[in-house]
Amino acid sequence: MLEKNRRMIVGKYKFIWMAALLGVFILAGCSQGVLENLGKKTAAPITEENIEVAAAAENDAEPDSEGGAGPERIDTSGWVTAESAVKLPILMYHSISEGNNLRVRKEEFRLQMAWLRENGYQTLSPDEAFLVLSENRMPSEKCVWITFDDGYTDNYTEAFPILKEYDMKATIFMIGKSIGKAHHLTEDQMAEMSANGISIESHTINHLELNRMTSGQQEAEMVQSKDLFDRILHQETTVLSYPVGRYNEESLRLSEEAGYKMAVTTEPGGATSEQGMHALHRVRISPGLSAGGFANMIENASNH
Repeated sequence: MLEKNRRMIVGKYKFIWMAALLGVFILAGCSQGVLENLGKKTAAPITEENIEVAAAAENDAEPDSEGGAGPERIDTSGWVTAESAVKLPILMYHSISEGNNLRVRKEEFRLQMAWLRENGYQTLSPDEAFLVLSENRMPSEKCVWITFDDGYTDNYTEAFPILKEYDMKATIFMIGKSIGKAHHLTEDQMAEMSANGISIESHTINHLELNRMTSGQQEAEMVQSKDLFDRILHQETTVLSYPVGRYNEESLRLSEEAGYKMAVTTEPGGATSEQGMHALHRVRISPGLSAGGFANMIENASNH
């Protein structure tokens, strides 16, 4: 009996020793993985959900030369040269609905688009806006760049049909982590709009205030977002909208280094190259504007 007990005890401790040894090997492997990832840039704070959004881009195929959307080919032969530095109204919308000061009712939005059409304003794509501001040339004496922040579903269900009806271009700044989430655009909706004159550009991955971040965190938000939209829409993403309008000197430098040709703010007024191509001002369109009030805002923010 004593011999049997002795063998059981020895066996028990032998099992514990082997398990501990196995744990050491497993821990070493995990530690190696952690060490390999130290120093890599990640946008913070990033949740697991946000990491999945950013990583999804890496699994998509690279844009192909035939199906991908390369730089827009613009015929500038009929463009006019401005006599003074161009002052371009960049209209800033959010949701086309009702409820707060970021929401413009569909009926108001339709009237505003009708006013632009009736008064001879030509709407611009991001590439056209870049040429207007950087080369001081315009496709028309009256131009406007229509933008939407955040990428709400009603941009597709309410604004998109009106824009198509009036044959107008616009740009939506989409939040990377919000793609396919409640009340936000899906990949299919973005692809359809992108094929019909509505550009999809970057509003970062997590929609966090950049001026509260380190340089590395800002860079990750900008780079990951650009890579995401480049890949899923097979395009060259060229414009960044700073979340909540928050940015600092580092943001201006990093947005250019990330490959954006322009970045827009929420600073009020018409956009000019003198502001810097990565600190462009916009005209906020609030609900309840009269036709006259809308007209005054556009005219005060433009060359005319």
